[in-house]
Formats: sequence, C-alpha cells, structure tokens
Amino acid sequence: MKTFIEDYLLNPSLAVANARMDAAPWCESVDEEMIYAQISSPEFRLYEAMILSASVEDSPSARTFASL
Repeated sequence: MKTFIEDYLLNPSLAVANARMDAAPWCESVDEEMIYAQISSPEFRLYEAMILSASVEDSPSARTFASL
C-alpha cells in the first residue's frame, strides 16, 4: 500500500486488486458495533459539523482578514 499511487499510475486494475488483497485481513477484523458507536459519538458529530460547514474565510460575506 505504500506505493499505491505509483502502482496505480502504471497499472490501475492491478493496483486496486493488490490493495483489496492487502486490506482483506484487516476488513475481517473490523468490529461494526465499534464503528457505529464512534459515528454516533458527540466528537464525531462535532468533527462532521466542522468539516461540512462553510469556512468563514471561504464565505463571500467575509470582509475582514485576520492579522498576523
């Protein structure tokens, strides 16, 4: 997986196939209940709100700049 981008540029189908084989053992050991518990946590909701909200700097209504 460390060279996925380079492998993908050379042969996309082979790179994806190799990545799937590398991820297979990890995918089998994932606890779905833990995933759902993390997604429903307040910390995840805050992170989600921060990521999905419009940034003040990107807003067309922003008229001032932060001074450094």
